[in-house]
Amino acid sequence: MYNKHMRKQSGFAHVGLFVFAIFIVLAIVGVGLKVRSKSNSKQTGSNTGFIEKLFNKSDDRNSQEKSWTAGCTNKERVQMTNLPMNVNDVDTFTPYGLTAGGHVTPIDHLYFYPKSGPRDKYPVYAMADGFITEITVRGVNVDSGEKRPPEYRYMIQHSCQTISYYDLVTKLDQSILDKYPDAATKGMSGRFPVKAGQEVGRIGAQSLDTAVYNMDLTLPGFIHPEMYTAEPWKIHTDDFFSYFNAEHQAQMLALSQRKVKPYSGKIDYDQPGKLIGNWFIEGTNGYAGANKYGMGDGTGRGYWSSHLSVHYHAINPQNIVVSLGEFKDGDPQAFAVKGNTPDPVGISKDSGVVKYELTQLPQGQQSIVSGSVLGVVLFQVLDGEKLKVEIFPDKTAAQVTGFVSPTTYER
Repeated sequence: MYNKHMRKQSGFAHVGLFVFAIFIVLAIVGVGLKVRSKSNSKQTGSNTGFIEKLFNKSDDRNSQEKSWTAGCTNKERVQMTNLPMNVNDVDTFTPYGLTAGGHVTPIDHLYFYPKSGPRDKYPVYAMADGFITEITVRGVNVDSGEKRPPEYRYMIQHSCQTISYYDLVTKLDQSILDKYPDAATKGMSGRFPVKAGQEVGRIGAQSLDTAVYNMDLTLPGFIHPEMYTAEPWKIHTDDFFSYFNAEHQAQMLALSQRKVKPYSGKIDYDQPGKLIGNWFIEGTNGYAGANKYGMGDGTGRGYWSSHLSVHYHAINPQNIVVSLGEFKDGDPQAFAVKGNTPDPVGISKDSGVVKYELTQLPQGQQSIVSGSVLGVVLFQVLDGEKLKVEIFPDKTAAQVTGFVSPTTYER
């Protein structure tokens, strides 16, 4: 099942080896760009200066957030009354929290994978009444810079509290083009009213990415939310299932590979003084990454190269995941842990140096970690939310006796 859904992302390229989720993805809100990807996830912006603005530490996150809610009057939480796709058009559904390629930290959106068919085959609907406030166009592969057919990212305001988004939409609805004739090539910014169940675009031959943002929520599992200025929506990512009635929840759960609560998945794992959670190489602007990495240059390296995450698998949360921004040859990669122990939630400064042997991640609903050792990583939790790390590709635990040239991470 997992391999099947990975193949469906052949339309993306951010992750290099994957097309699944994570991928990858660049989202733009005002001046932000969001990277996404699944086996081959692609994203880029068509407007000049996106990359510079994304990595500008002076970017005002609050101003971006205000742009999502500009003009709203309703401050209430809005329930969704329509799924984003017809259930019969959907093959599989995957939750928040996967990792792949450039999605080194748990992914902050879900994926609706349509059944097989050509680009633009299936309709995409507004989930509730509201206003499309922004559509962003991307037509370049993030890693290679190659041109590709355009994809569209929507920001939809339902209230001052409830914002939804779609990404990787392959075609805009004609009603949008009638009002914004240049939207297909230049995007749009404004207040385009939509009703629940109204068709707003089409999707086909790749996943539809979606999430709901709660502007009254800051996820508690991000110790320093300000480190996510480059993707300011991330800290507001809310439980997707909770916005739907029992019937819709049951329909999504039937399609989903995750069968345990929270059914929407989880992306925020930080715990003070513990190994569990997201980390960034010290001095690299948090999630934005080092400026030298940019959005990727075809080598596997990008802003994500300075990321690291230790968390639990999105499909099988009993399994530990070690996700590295750069494993070897510049490529990001995520691993399971041989023996699935020690639990990162129990690793602190008092634990000293911890050695994990890295193995292949289980596929789909497979829960047993097996396979040969692909490398070793050493961790040592330090004071002040710092972490000493060194990665040894193609080594076993017996071949690694201690740190040689460690890197310090922070969060």
